[in-house]
Amino acid sequence: MKKLNILALLIFIAAVVSVFTLDTPTTREIQSKVLAVLSPFIHSSAAIEEGVKTASAPSLDPRELKRDNERLQIEVERLRIISQKYTQTLEENNQLRELIEFKKSSPFKMAAARVVKRVSSTWWNTLLIDKGLLDGLATDTPVISAAGLIGKTGKMAPHMAEVILLTDEMCRVSAKIEGTLERGIISGERAGLDMRPDLHLRFLSRTAVISPGSMVYSTGEGGVFPADIIIGRVKRFEIKDITGEAIVEPAVDLSQLTHVFVLDVQKQEESSNGESTKK
Repeated sequence: MKKLNILALLIFIAAVVSVFTLDTPTTREIQSKVLAVLSPFIHSSAAIEEGVKTASAPSLDPRELKRDNERLQIEVERLRIISQKYTQTLEENNQLRELIEFKKSSPFKMAAARVVKRVSSTWWNTLLIDKGLLDGLATDTPVISAAGLIGKTGKMAPHMAEVILLTDEMCRVSAKIEGTLERGIISGERAGLDMRPDLHLRFLSRTAVISPGSMVYSTGEGGVFPADIIIGRVKRFEIKDITGEAIVEPAVDLSQLTHVFVLDVQKQEESSNGESTKK
C-alpha cells in the first residue's frame, strides 16, 4: 500500500475515534447519525447471537420430564400418607388420654378393653373385645365409655368376650328420666344396616310430661347395671294404647367404638361392703 493511502487511512481512523470520544455538540450530532445508520445491523447481530445461544442450549428430553413428573407425584403421595398417619396417631393419643383420665376419675372399678371385631350383619347388636375369662371378666357385666352406657358382656372366651349393645333388643335396662318420677325398661330394636336404631323406654305413664332433650339414666334395679349411668337423651314421647313410650337416642356413638371399659361390679360391691364393715 502506498504511503499516501496509509496516511489517509490513519487520518480516517483518527477522525472516527475523535467523533466517538469527543464530547461536543457537533460530535454528538455525528454520533447520533452514525448510530442511526448502524442500528439495523446492531439489532440483526444481537438477534443472530441470541438464536445461536438458543440453538446451542441442550434440548429437554420428554422421557426425562415424564420420569421427573412421576417422581414428584410419588413424593407428594408419600408426604400425604405421612400426614394422614400423623393425624391418625394424634387422634388416637388424644382418645387414649381421655380414656385414662376417665378411668382415674370414675368411681367404678373397671378394666379397659379394645374392640377387635365387628360384623356388618350384627353391627348394632354385638361386638368383640380383647379381654375374657382369664382377664377377670364375667358374663352380664356392664360395659361403658366416658360418654355413657354401651351394653353388657355376653359369651366369653379365655381372652375375648362378646358385648351385647344397648341397641340390641335383648339388652334391657331399668331406666329413669331426669326431672320426673317416671321409670321403665329401655331396650333396642332390630334395624337395617343402613340406619342407626333408637332406644325405646317403655312402660311409662300415658299422662307423663316428658320434654325432648331430657336425660335418661340407669336406676340400678335388676342387679346388672349400677345406678346413674347415662343411657341417652329423649327424642320424643309417644302415647301408646296402654302406656307411654319415650324414644331415646343413645349417649354413646355405638358406630365408632374402639375402646371400652368393663365394670367389675363384684369387686365394687366387695369394696363397699368392706368399708361398711370397718365403719
